[in-house]
Amino acid sequence: MGDEEAPEIVSPFRIRADRCGRLWVLDTGVSDLLGETKVLAPTSLLVYDLHNDNLLRRFKFPADHIKESSFYANIAVEDTDCDDTFAYAADLGAPGLVVYSWKLQESWRVQHHFFHPDPLAGNYTITGISFQWDDGLFGIALSRPQSDGFATLYFHPLSSTNEFSVSTRILRNQTLATSDKIYREFKVLGSRGPNGQAGVAFLDQKTGVIFYALPNLNAVTCWKTSNRAYTIKSLGRVYMSVTDMVFPNDVKVDDESNLWVLSDRLHQYMYSSLDPKDVNFRILTATVKDAIENTACDTKIKPLPDIITNLGDILRPSTTTVPPKTKSAAASVLTSFAVLAVAALAKLLL
Repeated sequence: MGDEEAPEIVSPFRIRADRCGRLWVLDTGVSDLLGETKVLAPTSLLVYDLHNDNLLRRFKFPADHIKESSFYANIAVEDTDCDDTFAYAADLGAPGLVVYSWKLQESWRVQHHFFHPDPLAGNYTITGISFQWDDGLFGIALSRPQSDGFATLYFHPLSSTNEFSVSTRILRNQTLATSDKIYREFKVLGSRGPNGQAGVAFLDQKTGVIFYALPNLNAVTCWKTSNRAYTIKSLGRVYMSVTDMVFPNDVKVDDESNLWVLSDRLHQYMYSSLDPKDVNFRILTATVKDAIENTACDTKIKPLPDIITNLGDILRPSTTTVPPKTKSAAASVLTSFAVLAVAALAKLLL
């Protein structure tokens, strides 16, 4: 089937609604992915008006954006300015990132070795089914604009346990983004630990919390971007279930601060079979507030323990007359309590 015969939408892999009332659809243009694969149309971005469903624009990726093993599987949209919006499309097959400018109606492809899979993170075992994937760049999530007006793009390959970041100041500059001078602009944040391969990610801009889908663990976790540490301990477990959360495949947060998760047992569909008598597809939801409550991502101010509440009394005790030896001992005890109090306060604020 030629391009001219292809339907308007062939194979949408991810969608994203922006704050400007537009729906961005990333269409791979490929049919029968697990069978006799056919390319019916070039990979494209389709942008619809959510108010009337009209197609506002179709942008076909240039030929030099599509490599032999390319497969564009995720999209993020930086919509601070509705007339100067940028879309970011992740290529997990031939690892790379395409940046599209709504204003210029142009795109460019960014390369970096952080987009590539980790050969030590390609093993998956989910509900007894083991397989190997070597997928590259997949999870992408945008922060709110920083002080310089640009967002931070958080990203990771699917077959990796590490998280990375880069400012969109770099990505939105076509000359800079396509040069070989941006190596050090990309940052390594840290690792999610064993079996911490992450699929999709979504950042709630109101709280600054990123939510991750972890297929190997049948779980959704989170990380507070204001946290300077990115470790297993700094990640919060939102939900884990070998029934409800088997292969979490998409995560979104809506404008009313509700978290939505789709689980679909993809691995079972690909390498075994789905039981038609069982529930194979689930949509789970919770408010962001409830999802992160009492986790490492909780943004509420924690109540201070008595030793911190009374820190002023500890550091400025009432004056009493004591013998010299007793005063020296009391001073030692006071110093110890003060050090403990400050240490406890520092730990709470991390």
